[in-house]
Amino acid sequence: MTANQTNNRTTQRILYATPDIPHPSGGVKVLYRHAELLSRIGYDAHVMHFSPGFRCDWFEHNASIVTVDDLRQTDMVIVPETMPDFAEELAGRGIRYCIFVQNGYYVLPSQPDIARLCACYRKATAIISISEDTTDMLQSLMPDCADKIVRVRFPVYSDRFSPDDKENIVTFMPRKCELHAKNVVPWLRMQHPEWHFQPLMDMSEAEVAAQLRRSRIFLAFSDFEGGPLPPIEAAMSGNLVVGYHGWGGREYWWEPNFMEVPVGDVRCFVDRFDEACRYLNQELAMQTLEPGIAYLRHRYGEAEVSGTLQECAEILALYPSN
Repeated sequence: MTANQTNNRTTQRILYATPDIPHPSGGVKVLYRHAELLSRIGYDAHVMHFSPGFRCDWFEHNASIVTVDDLRQTDMVIVPETMPDFAEELAGRGIRYCIFVQNGYYVLPSQPDIARLCACYRKATAIISISEDTTDMLQSLMPDCADKIVRVRFPVYSDRFSPDDKENIVTFMPRKCELHAKNVVPWLRMQHPEWHFQPLMDMSEAEVAAQLRRSRIFLAFSDFEGGPLPPIEAAMSGNLVVGYHGWGGREYWWEPNFMEVPVGDVRCFVDRFDEACRYLNQELAMQTLEPGIAYLRHRYGEAEVSGTLQECAEILALYPSN
């Protein structure tokens, strides 16, 4: 870049349009984290809510919050894949936007009018993808938009999700594939009274992290997930993760840290839990999990994720403010 180009460049705000959801949501947390990380590396990035004064308080963050009333014509708006109608509104107002697809399985259900949906994606400056699974789906679904797809990652902070003194605790999220969980967990409770089964629900991020640090096994009931976040948080906290990769998790679902179960195979789930128990009874079991934990810390660490966000910003021709 020449000195003249540097002097003439413009700085745009980056606004992450975020639904006003008061309860824990991994997708919302990712939007906040991305805005935080972009701010740390010098970009003018904010979370944008729709109700004045709304902000998420179930996890710690330093994200700058604005509302839709603060929207400027020069802003670049990052729109979740669940909000194509809002993207259409931005297009009508001549405001640039990108569509951030955290779950490719939400794309088609988000807009029943396929022609409108495809037009919305074609008008986007870029389509941001969270995983290999999501990218593959988008390329197949909208091949004429394939050159717009930019891959990013989500951060998992190892200072919050790391191993601690372990107990015979099994953690799981009962809202994921609820009928599956209501079959598997009681079955395991009957067969393994020596284990305590701890549901992770109605908890802050700090409370979830505290439980994951103590538990040995995490049951993953993920299904149709673009990039399931809880299994990574659990694995980085020293859990052996047993269950469904949710399709988006295939890119990191490697043994020994992860044991795959075919979706819906309840009896296989029980059998694999038994395998996990036998594995963890080995003297050096935790040591064998350490290389996988180190890999996840690197792949989803702040530096690596910030690098993907920096590349995305450069593709969008956005410049840091400092």
